[in-house]
Amino acid sequence: MLKISSKHKKIVIKVGSAVLSNNSGGIKKKVMLNIAHDIAMLSKNKEVVLVSSGSIAMGKKILPKMHEMSLAESQAIAAIGQVDLMLAWKEVFKKFSLNVGQILLTPKEIETKKDRNNAIKTINQLHKFGAIPVINENDTTATDEIQFGDNDLLAAKIAKILGADLLILLSSIDGLYDNFSDARSRKIIREVNKINSPVKKLAAGSGNLGKGGMKSKIQAAEIMLKIGSEMVIANGNAKDPILTLKKTLSGTWFKKD
Repeated sequence: MLKISSKHKKIVIKVGSAVLSNNSGGIKKKVMLNIAHDIAMLSKNKEVVLVSSGSIAMGKKILPKMHEMSLAESQAIAAIGQVDLMLAWKEVFKKFSLNVGQILLTPKEIETKKDRNNAIKTINQLHKFGAIPVINENDTTATDEIQFGDNDLLAAKIAKILGADLLILLSSIDGLYDNFSDARSRKIIREVNKINSPVKKLAAGSGNLGKGGMKSKIQAAEIMLKIGSEMVIANGNAKDPILTLKKTLSGTWFKKD
């Protein structure tokens, strides 16, 4: 069954920067409120971890338009935007009587046993406090996400170390299409059981769909399938973007046969 069900006890939800902010760095408050509402409902009987991009996108508003950023500028902008990002999440979750806890991680910290275990302990303690862990990559010291992705792989690695049953990637599109060249005729692929050459070819032809694009999402799916867990790509701008996944077939689901 391609839905969120009772078997999904631990869920990681990643929200892309294109979902949360507009081109000028403004925050899409209604979208964030919808996502916070769904997470609040889901967290009543499941452990939920939020991986949120958006720090660079939100920090860009201090720059002149069409400004090409250097790596150092991107890191500084991320430091500024991260404050706005967390304040925005704090504001919307407060409406549902939930606190949030910020966790900034680098890939090395996930790969190092001691630091990985400390991160897990912090996440578990936040759940005990009834708070939602909000994770982002520490762009002030780590550059991989700035250069290559949009937290898709970070979210998959977090899901792996936590032993999550499901990873939800909320994107600006509805899922994986059977082609990305013809918007009028293309159809959503509802289920993918293995990451093979045809699937990777589709991802490569997806074009510039957010910083991470479809390629990093397929790489995240590979990680999830290897640990026997599921992943779904869904549109974060939709009404009830997460709770819809409990009720009807939507998005593209990655699960083993």
